[in-house]
Amino acid sequence: PSPPPPAPPPSLPPVGIAVETDASTPDSKTGRRRQRVLLDASQMTGDPASTLYDYADSISLDAQFYLVDTISGTALDQAKIIDLCESAAASATCAIGDGATTSELKLLQLLNRTDTIRGDPLLDASEIEDDGAGSNVTISHANKVEIVARSVAILEEGQTLDELAANVTAENEQKITQLRENTKLQGNLAFTSLVMFPPRPPPSSPPRPPPSPPPPTPPPSPPPPSPPPPSPPPPALPPPSSPLGVSVTTDASAPDGGAGRRHQRVLLDA
Repeated sequence: PSPPPPAPPPSLPPVGIAVETDASTPDSKTGRRRQRVLLDASQMTGDPASTLYDYADSISLDAQFYLVDTISGTALDQAKIIDLCESAAASATCAIGDGATTSELKLLQLLNRTDTIRGDPLLDASEIEDDGAGSNVTISHANKVEIVARSVAILEEGQTLDELAANVTAENEQKITQLRENTKLQGNLAFTSLVMFPPRPPPSSPPRPPPSPPPPTPPPSPPPPSPPPPSPPPPALPPPSSPLGVSVTTDASAPDGGAGRRHQRVLLDA
């Protein structure tokens, strides 16, 4: 039986970075890391989101930026709220943050380069209630931007998965710190420890050996030699005498590749 799945990581502080392992098994030779950080964007209200994307591009940071609204209420319907979000912002991509319940959730709106960083909630409470997506709804917008940074690295020969993860994490932490220091984002970067998946368990039965290659095809037989010219007729035999029997056994190959055995008898005059 397979081992039980690892326990989920502890809940994160409101401002910090979560490092997740999307796919990192020892036999995949590839490590993927996704780091998230929640920062204060109150100084960037009204600024274009391209400011963040352009700086991230300049330091080779593969990142996406989300505006965060916190919605509280009763019987919140996540699917309907996402539909309302994507209808309110043209061409928007919306998602629900981790840890959502039917009484509280975080609504994430992915910023495009052409979007403006807003300072107010995207939706009104009445819109959610009128659509049947919840009741007793309240919405707050704390001018937070969630940054999701992604990295892919190749496991080098002799390098462990933990070493690869530590290197990728440290590189992303440095770049996210640069991003905060060179834009108007604010907030403390409280980096969390890395959570790793366990190695893949061994298979329950040994793998089957590969099939044997087919036997090599024997080379074609050479053409038979030309028959010799006819021999002159043999001399007349002497009168018969008591024969001596000589048995000759000749091994030959049958046409189908099997062994053929042939017996010849010769009578000689002693």
